[in-house]
Amino acid sequence: MRPPKITRDELLARCSQTFRKYGFHGTTMDMLATACDLTKATFYHHYSNKDELMKDVLVWTHERIGKALFNIADDERLSPAERLTLMGKKSKKLFQDDAIGCLMGVVAIDATYTKNELMVPIRAFLDDWALALSKVFVEALGKPEAKRYARQLVGEYEGAILMARIYNDPGLIDAVTQKALAWLKSTI
Repeated sequence: MRPPKITRDELLARCSQTFRKYGFHGTTMDMLATACDLTKATFYHHYSNKDELMKDVLVWTHERIGKALFNIADDERLSPAERLTLMGKKSKKLFQDDAIGCLMGVVAIDATYTKNELMVPIRAFLDDWALALSKVFVEALGKPEAKRYARQLVGEYEGAILMARIYNDPGLIDAVTQKALAWLKSTI
């Protein structure tokens, strides 16, 4: 009997959901194989260890969010306020979606002290998010200040994403966008 087929995207999506739900340390290879409807032996043909898989999941997630969210910052047909509004709406949808959720935050907390190598793709993701947001603020603030503010804003979004999950209140993510929009409008 041939092993069941699963696309790379489907495998990474299912593993992403499992890691987001149980964290890095709480997730086993058995759980991941089950999430993908594969036997453990078949799953090991795709990934020989959890660390290797986690790195791929983080990179895959980064790519998906980059296409859906970060690229909005480059759309110069939109005003900075329109780009920020659209980015805020997309952020809320992406980070409340069960397929992606706040994987970077979950893994960062889980892996900070024991899996420092996982922090590299997480930092790259957060840096790209800050870079995208800085493009929205560069006209009003100049490059160095826009970069600083964007990094702070990413922190506020990450906090709001966590609080939105804890309190089941996605409006907390909207509040970060509204605060940033008000601030942007006051600088123009």
